[in-house]
Amino acid sequence: MATITQKSIVDTIIANNGHYEGDPQVVKIVRYNNQFDGGVAYGLIYKGDDPDRYHNSPACHNPETIFEAT
Repeated sequence: MATITQKSIVDTIIANNGHYEGDPQVVKIVRYNNQFDGGVAYGLIYKGDDPDRYHNSPACHNPETIFEAT
C-alpha cells in the first residue's frame, strides 16, 4: 500500500496514465483526509491490489477516486 502527500507526484502519475519512473503502474488513485491531522493524502493502488482498499474508515475520511488508468 502506498500513501503519499505530494500532489506534484500525483499530478505526474496522472499525466502519465499511472506511470512513474521506477514504480509499477498505478491503476487507481484515491484522495482522502487522513486520521492524524485531517490533511489530504493520496492512496495509490497498483495492479493486483484490492481496488477498494481506501474506503471510509477511521483512518480514511471522505475518500474520492481521482484517477483510474485507461
